[in-house]
Amino acid sequence: MLYSNLHLAIQFGHRSMGDKQGDAELQRFVQEEQAKAQLQHTISELTATCWEKCIGTPGRYLSSREEACLSDCAKRFLDTTKFIMQRAQAQQQSSGGGF
Repeated sequence: MLYSNLHLAIQFGHRSMGDKQGDAELQRFVQEEQAKAQLQHTISELTATCWEKCIGTPGRYLSSREEACLSDCAKRFLDTTKFIMQRAQAQQQSSGGGF
């Protein structure tokens, strides 16, 4: 799906080359697709990490311990991801835009 969306973006970009509004729209489209891909990657990572940590042998239902573990794991994962992103952004700003 990401490939087909990027393919459309490339075609769109060729049609509107030289058009500043078209360039801005293409850039915005690509940024949105990149954000979607990053979100999907983060969710996949979260799922794999927390499943591995919290679920022993899958059954028909989650135990209350497994539910609590998954919830806590997801919260910690998201908090950690947010902290890392904020720290990287602060470092980038303090170094003048480069790592």
